[in-house]
Amino acid sequence: MYQRQLASHGMGAGACLAVSGIDMALWDIRAKALGIPLYRLLGGTSRPVPAYAGGVSLGYQEPKSLVDEARVHVESGYRAVKLRIGDTVQNDLARVAAVRKEFGDDLDILTDANTAYTLSDARTAMPVLDSHGVGWLEEPFPAHDYRSYREARNYSRLPLAAGENHYTRFEFDRVIEDGSITILQPDLSKTGGITEALRVAALASTWKLPIHPHTSMTAINMAASVHFLAAIENAGYFEADVSCNNLFRDELVHQTPFRIDNGGFTRPLEAPGIGLEVDEQFLAAHPVIEGPAYV
Repeated sequence: MYQRQLASHGMGAGACLAVSGIDMALWDIRAKALGIPLYRLLGGTSRPVPAYAGGVSLGYQEPKSLVDEARVHVESGYRAVKLRIGDTVQNDLARVAAVRKEFGDDLDILTDANTAYTLSDARTAMPVLDSHGVGWLEEPFPAHDYRSYREARNYSRLPLAAGENHYTRFEFDRVIEDGSITILQPDLSKTGGITEALRVAALASTWKLPIHPHTSMTAINMAASVHFLAAIENAGYFEADVSCNNLFRDELVHQTPFRIDNGGFTRPLEAPGIGLEVDEQFLAAHPVIEGPAYV
């Protein structure tokens, strides 16, 4: 269990996650006290933020079923999707090829291996993913496996993405200095909150690297991430969670955390603060239980 948690969630401690939540709450309180949306407090504007259909979805089904699932999101406005890979390289490539064939070059396809690849897998998959015009390969290896990232960057032109399991600007400093990972994905709920994510973004901007934040499972994180992206100069994609039956997105708060327009963009909420109000009855009905957890 320890090794699996280390591979999936990186070297960060519980304290960093706790600080992230406290920090986000303080930003929300301050913006609400001023009666303004968070993006304005952060110095941003209500600008369109490109979004991709992601979250725990678009996974290991048969290619035809995957195409059908992707079509739902494309028809709802998305111009980018992220596919779950890390099954077998052969199956992964067949699924990516099917989606590319169905939707053509106008759809931005991103991939996430969830730390499931070996160097051999990456060596085989990366050139083919690149030939299909994939935008990035996310977390082929555990966050702490810097050696594998350095080795894999030589396999093709395909950018490597990571960051959801890197904590604070100090870990991102090493990621950036190594030069292997060029798509940076800090998570506001894990890396140290909005304050620390702003520092990571500023650090990345000096290297002309984009920020595509990973969004955890909650509506609060999702809405806050859009505010954050509307306030930084090197903003990339917003990860729009399109998974099924995510109660932390749909019932934790009273409002909808984001909406996607026909062009595949979203905008920050206009209500004061993050723009959401937590449903206290939902929290009471779903108390925290002891043990490893994703959320």
